[in-house]
Amino acid sequence: MIDCSHEAKANYLWHPNDLLIITSLCAPEDTVVLADATEKGLSTQQALANLAGERPDLVIVSLSSTAWEHDLSFFRKTKELFPGKPTYVLGDIFIEHEYRELILKECDGIVANPYLLDLPAMAKNDHSHAALPGIVANRDDNPYPTKKHISAKTGVPRHELVLNGNYCFPLAHHFKYATITSMWGCPFSCSYCPDSNLQPFVRHWEDVITELGRLQELGVKELFFFDKTFGFPLVNAQALSEAMAKRFKFSWSCYFHPQLYNEKLLETMAEAGCHTLIVGIDSANLESLKQFGRNVSKANLENLITKADSLGMSICADFIIGLPGETEEDVKRTLSYALSKPLDFASFNIAAPLPGSTIRQTAKETNQFSFGKEGFDSYGRDGVLASSKISGERLRRLRRNATIAFYLRPSYIIRRLKRTTSFEHFANQLRQMVSLFKKNN
Repeated sequence: MIDCSHEAKANYLWHPNDLLIITSLCAPEDTVVLADATEKGLSTQQALANLAGERPDLVIVSLSSTAWEHDLSFFRKTKELFPGKPTYVLGDIFIEHEYRELILKECDGIVANPYLLDLPAMAKNDHSHAALPGIVANRDDNPYPTKKHISAKTGVPRHELVLNGNYCFPLAHHFKYATITSMWGCPFSCSYCPDSNLQPFVRHWEDVITELGRLQELGVKELFFFDKTFGFPLVNAQALSEAMAKRFKFSWSCYFHPQLYNEKLLETMAEAGCHTLIVGIDSANLESLKQFGRNVSKANLENLITKADSLGMSICADFIIGLPGETEEDVKRTLSYALSKPLDFASFNIAAPLPGSTIRQTAKETNQFSFGKEGFDSYGRDGVLASSKISGERLRRLRRNATIAFYLRPSYIIRRLKRTTSFEHFANQLRQMVSLFKKNN
């Protein structure tokens, strides 16, 4: 589970990053059981049977917007399995007030920031003196009070809990990989994205280096920085990249916001082993994005793409189709833009009423969306919210056509083969490609 739910468009499964972060707060003598039924391929009954013998002091359950009904049912069955135990929840769905109000009748609190938790106090369930840090315990509490970033000393997550699992990352050069966080939350305010609600928490680069040393001991070669955007703040990211270049030989990828483009930073990241940037371009019409609070200069974006290509870094571009006010011609212009640039991957996402987004708020006001009506995601597998000018079914078709048009170009296939670094890298890319087209049918 992560702070923003996603639907896999190919054959990948991310680590449960927020839960992994929480393990960094545990004392050395603490026993941690991380139960991921999706990773194990377990049914609800099998997952609960596996947990039946546990005697936890504290239970934390993740729930998402894309699988709300299933997750809520699993949460309630977990509560029945461990009656009387302090139980907390986390998930993107609780950005929404109505869901906070519902769940707080059944749990002891909602995790708003996994780095700030006091696990011993949570286990004691002691709310007698003051609100627990990083926890929302009252329905009217504001879980995201400010965008000013904060920081504190951080520990090392227990990566060994997930390293030998069935997790797979589509952009990795190695099958075995680790997920790292140097900045949790997001400093930007794009109103169609749930992450815009999350207060940034920045880890000091030396704490991250300590974590990387542990991963080196565990034999990890591949990293995925799960920051909403690597590079914030610049001084910390630059120091981290320089230290990585000097001390390690990791292969890694990360999210990167075009407005954070800095030539020196990008060069140092490449020296440190960064091979792929996931960049939210979103639309060919950058001006239209300003109404959603997303401000990206064309010069920054163009310089980022050109510089990354010259450094041999791949770019995975995220695009959104069906934003309010968009026409089918706008969508086609975005596809033409994607085809005209030296991009290595493209993810075409359907605008969805995600928790905390203005799209969701507008859908509520126009009676297109109501409480409990979840299952929407950017893939459009279970539900698509029609825009004012494009039907839901047409959005699905446009997304499918865009994916085929982008990936089935001879020039594209040749480019990817040239940038394949090993047989292991080729095998992962091939597996992702096959799954991508299976899901796209």
